[in-house]
Amino acid sequence: MFPPTNFSVLADSQRYGNVLYGRRYRVIVSNANGIGLDVSDLRCTFSVRKVINQQPPFSEVVIYNLSAESENFLLTEGNRVVIEAGYEGEQYGVIFDGDVVQTVRDKENGTDYRLTLYALPGDQRLNFGFVIGSIDKGQSARQILDYIGTASTVPIKFGSISDNLTSTQLTRGKVMFGMTRDYLRQLQQSQNATLYAEDGSINFITAEDLPEGEVFDLSPDSGLIGVPAQSELGVTVKSLLNPRLKINGLVHIDNSLIRAQAFNIGHYPAPLARDGLYRICGITHTGDTRGTNWYTECTTVSQAGGIPGVISTTTGKPW
Repeated sequence: MFPPTNFSVLADSQRYGNVLYGRRYRVIVSNANGIGLDVSDLRCTFSVRKVINQQPPFSEVVIYNLSAESENFLLTEGNRVVIEAGYEGEQYGVIFDGDVVQTVRDKENGTDYRLTLYALPGDQRLNFGFVIGSIDKGQSARQILDYIGTASTVPIKFGSISDNLTSTQLTRGKVMFGMTRDYLRQLQQSQNATLYAEDGSINFITAEDLPEGEVFDLSPDSGLIGVPAQSELGVTVKSLLNPRLKINGLVHIDNSLIRAQAFNIGHYPAPLARDGLYRICGITHTGDTRGTNWYTECTTVSQAGGIPGVISTTTGKPW
C-alpha cells in the first residue's frame, strides 16, 4: 500500500488565462562542442515517452525539408536534441533533453524529405558507464550508490534519492567490475526501489517517497481532453501538452469525471483514490508544429495501487 498523504491541490493551479492558447515550442539539435541548430521554423513532429523504471526516456523527432547544409550537419554532427513545448505563459518548458543515437533520412511522399532523430537521455551513463574499483566493509546503501555514481567511467548525476534506503552495512568489502547499470539494478532490487531518468539526472526512489513539487489540478478548464478512464492500477488520462506533468508527480482528477473500468473475472481494478490524487508512472508527449497533435497522455496509479512491471515477485510489496 502506498502511504497516505496530506497533499492538497495547489490553489489556482488550473492556470486560467492565456496558457492554453498560442502554442510555443523550440527544437534545437547540437553537436559535441555545443554548437546548435534551431529547427523550430520548420515542421517538426515529436513523440517523447517516459516511464518510472530503469527503461530510459525515448524520443523520436522528425524534421521536414531541411536544407542540404543543415541536413548534412545533423547527419554528421547531431549529438544532442532539446525539445521545449507547451503554451504561451507558464505552461511551457523542456520535455526532453537527450543524446542522439540514430538518424534516418527518407521521403514521406513525392515532395517532402524528412530526417528522423532517435534520442535517449542518459544513454552514455546507463549503457556505456563501467565501474572498476572496490569499497570497504561498513558501507550503507546510500554510500554504495554514491560510489557507483562517482566511480563510473561516465559519472552519474543523481536527482532525487530516497531517504528510506536501509541502513544495513556491508559485512565485508566488495569488488566492482562491470556495467554501471547492472550494479544500479542490483542495488535497486535489494532496496525494493526503482530508478528512472528525468531532466538529465538519475532518480532512485521507493514507494514510500512522496513526490516533490506541486499537485496539478487537471480538469476541462486546465487542459483535460476527453474522459479519463480507470485502469487496473489507477487512471489513464489525456490533456493538452503540459510539461509540468512529470514522472512520479501527483495529479488531481475529480473522480466524478473518470469512466469506471468494466469488471472482468480474475482482474480487479484498484479503487479510485478518495482524494482524487494519482501518481504519474508513465507519460507520453506528442506534438506536430504544423498539425493538430499537441497532447500529453499519462498513466497513473492510485495511492492504493502499484507500479506496473516493478512489483517484487518475492516480497509482494509495491516496487
